[in-house]
Amino acid sequence: MSDKKGMANSYIDKLVVKAIEKKKQQQQQMANKNKPKLEYVLFSQFDVLDTIVSKNGNTTLYHLAKKGSPDKQICCKVVNEEAGEIERKMLQSEASRLEISQHPSVAEFIKIGNEFERPYFMYEWIQGESLAEKMERYSSKGFRHDHIAWLVYQLAGALEYMHTRGVCHLDIKPSNILVSDNDNVKLIDFGASRYVGEPAQYAEASVKYASPEYLKSGEALPQDDVYSLALLTGHLFLGYVFGDAWQTQLTSRKRPVLIPGHVWSLIREVVTKPRKHGYTAISFAQRLASIDVKSLDSNVSAPIFNNLRNADLVLTQRKAMDRFPMHRFKYLEISLVVSVLLITGTYLYDASQPEWHSIVKSEHNATDAVGTIKPAQTASFLAQSPWDIEYALDDMNSNVVSTAPYREAYQVQQVKLGKLYDQYQTDVSGYQRIAENLPANINNARAKLVSLRQQLSDDGALFPEAEQTLNLAMAGMNQAAVNASKLTEVAGNQKDKLVSLILAGKSDEANQYLKSNWLLNQSQGYFVSKVLPKEILDSLYKSVDANAEKHYYSQAIDEVEAAMKFFGRTAALQTKARDLRLARSEYVLFSTVTGDALFDTQKLGSSLADLERISPKKFVEVTELLSQMAADSIQNSHQQSRPAKGALAVKRALIDYHAATRS
Repeated sequence: MSDKKGMANSYIDKLVVKAIEKKKQQQQQMANKNKPKLEYVLFSQFDVLDTIVSKNGNTTLYHLAKKGSPDKQICCKVVNEEAGEIERKMLQSEASRLEISQHPSVAEFIKIGNEFERPYFMYEWIQGESLAEKMERYSSKGFRHDHIAWLVYQLAGALEYMHTRGVCHLDIKPSNILVSDNDNVKLIDFGASRYVGEPAQYAEASVKYASPEYLKSGEALPQDDVYSLALLTGHLFLGYVFGDAWQTQLTSRKRPVLIPGHVWSLIREVVTKPRKHGYTAISFAQRLASIDVKSLDSNVSAPIFNNLRNADLVLTQRKAMDRFPMHRFKYLEISLVVSVLLITGTYLYDASQPEWHSIVKSEHNATDAVGTIKPAQTASFLAQSPWDIEYALDDMNSNVVSTAPYREAYQVQQVKLGKLYDQYQTDVSGYQRIAENLPANINNARAKLVSLRQQLSDDGALFPEAEQTLNLAMAGMNQAAVNASKLTEVAGNQKDKLVSLILAGKSDEANQYLKSNWLLNQSQGYFVSKVLPKEILDSLYKSVDANAEKHYYSQAIDEVEAAMKFFGRTAALQTKARDLRLARSEYVLFSTVTGDALFDTQKLGSSLADLERISPKKFVEVTELLSQMAADSIQNSHQQSRPAKGALAVKRALIDYHAATRS
């Protein structure tokens, strides 16, 4: 009986919940009806130049011109009345990601609003033509290689900026890229964009350009945009391709005639490894920009731009060797040039060798070479990287006598470094673990922030201020995640990464990573020992000078004394303290005699004592001047019937000080 009663209560509770939800929906609908209709307000202020309804019918894009100012044109994207709550949230998310991603090659965000019955947002209208329209107009002629490189470089700059802000576009395709009248590239349509690592519940990305890893996992990564950028690049080289022909060509190993060899290799490298290709958007564009200038002459029928302005700024031009026969005298000229270059190169190589190398070479056959090697030469030898030292020792292996001091010094150095590592191994491992875990911790915090934003959106429409604050917080968290990943590359233990590189046959890349990290850590050591102390001293001097400028001489002197405890009593710091004490004494005495400030007898006496102790000659000059100034001030005060307290105090201090010193 109790079970039936419980089931009845549960059923009643569900009915109550549904009734409350229905009542809230009715209240919300009533509130929306009472709001001004969006189109009425828009059309009263703007002329409608074009209306574009989305394919799914959920949104409408209005191309508008301000009444009375037809040159001021904007786009306004609105959610249609019959669309559901999901579409409203998607439009608000699109607007927020566009706002975060502002870059010269991205459509300019204007505003987002929710004050009418439906949400909307506005962005700039771009006068130009989309790449899809250009490709269709030029059919399958393909585009100029240098123009493609410049276009991709502009897009890559926008994508790289977005990725540092934690946003992935995820819909890079010809129809979403506009070329304006002034040849600038603009990226539009952020409807499919996602924050890095954010699951895509409602993906709108184009299947033909989307990364298969993104479609599979539903989570966005910057590599997914690079994948789409690679597909777009190949598409531009081929020109307009109908259907799935481009995807079919990608799966074949035969290189299309219109795509240069290095470009084909680059595209294939990215496409075959959608998330493991190792390229950022900018590094992909830089690799692409290696252009064979000879090929430009035969491919000018379908330019992307009206002119080539700025296109040559990104090119790393390479020219194939001229195959035309040369006159026989040309060979003689080339031979002479090569000979001169070889002789000059040999001389420069020898001149650039470190001191230790030239000494060993010149004394290769000397029997007393060990005794002639100087400490500076050994220091120069040990200052090299470990791989250079090992190479040098192997290179000089035939002369054991000459290299013996260097071998011994190197062994002693390694033994000491080994003991140092044993002493600090726990700290080193601890810092590595912190660096390795930092990206994961930040990503977890970012995921919670994304979840919080979603929950707040589910509870109701966010106010624009709260929406903007959340967007800024997410942008800051995304930037922190990017920085944490960079820190892990330097401070973390990359053992697993290096093992993967070696097993993948990328030994050179692994070796280069080790070398780069060693050089970076050596530079960090020099920074701590040499650069940082100088920067600290410069900052201390700035603080001292700032206090002295405000006449806070005692505080400035205390700061110099504190610096001496750290840096020692250097000549520069002692001179600084001396000058500050002189300045303090003069300030106390002269400001008192003029009446600008009044100091007590003890302060005046100590100032006179410091002045005489530091600079006896200046003491005589200052006391004579003070006596004259005090006498003049006292005389003037009698004439004006106004007491000269400061002058009287200085006169009394001078008399007392002279009396004390004579006694």
